[in-house]
Amino acid sequence: MSLIVLEGLDGAGKSTQIDLLQQLLASRGLRYEYLHFPRFDAPIYGELIARFLRGELGAVDAVDPYVVALLYAGDRADAAPVIRRWLDEGKFVILDRYVYSNVAYQCAKIGDAASRERLRDWIVDLEYDYHKIPQPDVSLFLDVPFGFTRRKLEEVREGDDRGYLHGKKDIHEASLTLQQRVREVYLGQAERDDRFRVVDCAGDDGTMLPPPQIFERIRAALAGVFGN
Repeated sequence: MSLIVLEGLDGAGKSTQIDLLQQLLASRGLRYEYLHFPRFDAPIYGELIARFLRGELGAVDAVDPYVVALLYAGDRADAAPVIRRWLDEGKFVILDRYVYSNVAYQCAKIGDAASRERLRDWIVDLEYDYHKIPQPDVSLFLDVPFGFTRRKLEEVREGDDRGYLHGKKDIHEASLTLQQRVREVYLGQAERDDRFRVVDCAGDDGTMLPPPQIFERIRAALAGVFGN
């Protein structure tokens, strides 16, 4: 079957769109599984990533991005056998974040273009060639208006998925400058990978579209993936 990835900045509304995608697959009687990265409840890597995002390993610009990339890649490598099994069972697999999330967030921390490109290639080689994790059939980047991202990240974010922070602030979410750079790196991947597609989530007036309209654009970007 198909491995489908949704990517986006923090607060981009990926969870809402994944819920709609799951509802669509279920309505068609298609079997699927869902996994969110990073897996904060996973042993070793999950706890280390949570500690990093809480700022316990250093400030966002103080921890070498190669080291951070290893943590996220290790989490996916541990999950790869489960993903392969689901695919072998003929299921669709939906992932919230995957390799391009690692590329975007770590490369955004590097100012020099050549160094950024070296890190990008190193991460892709590490995850797909060295760890040999499954490659997506399609990765969708939800490109939301940055004003929407700013408002979402300035709000007090709550929910069960925030437990990893132990009441602290996520150091990736705390920097709007970093988020802007992350978006730029994400957009650059569309030129490198024809399976990476950008979903424009803005209306003609530049404001955020309602979730159902965004989902229609997601369905269009997934044309042919599951017979829609």
